[in-house]
Amino acid sequence: MVLEGSVLEQIDKIFRKQQRINLFEKLEKIDIEDLKKYPVDLYKSITQNGIKQPVLLRFSLPFWKDHDEIFWQALGDYVILALHRVKDVSFDSDRGRMKVEYFQKITGRIKQPEEIREIVQKLAYLVDIEALPTDFTRFRRMTERRGSLGEMSKEQAALIGAALKLIEI
Repeated sequence: MVLEGSVLEQIDKIFRKQQRINLFEKLEKIDIEDLKKYPVDLYKSITQNGIKQPVLLRFSLPFWKDHDEIFWQALGDYVILALHRVKDVSFDSDRGRMKVEYFQKITGRIKQPEEIREIVQKLAYLVDIEALPTDFTRFRRMTERRGSLGEMSKEQAALIGAALKLIEI
């Protein structure tokens, strides 16, 4: 077995995979009747163009109009965790809309836009009833992380963390 990346990256990959497994276990337990109050409409789908252009999906979440940005960011975080190969997630809370760009996997659990709509619907339900925490900040929106500490390598973050510990002493 060949390991790519640093030890921290390998641990992080294992941790994310376990988080994803736990998330899908929660999603599978949701009763379909509970979801009727949380409609999610897929109103636009543009297929992936080779390996250069990601799939573009646009969703309408009418029940989520004017929800606080914290809820939307948490929903975006969980969408990123569930879909795994997300390029960007953005939302418009005033209109109750979400845009997801991701690179489709040929194999695996998630393949079709309708499956993703169902995942978004279940995630919206779980976030709304507070079955999933809204302070999940591991995968905050990518646009907020560009050019910030979120883009820092794990090694750089570890060095800064060690330096801060030394300063505290």
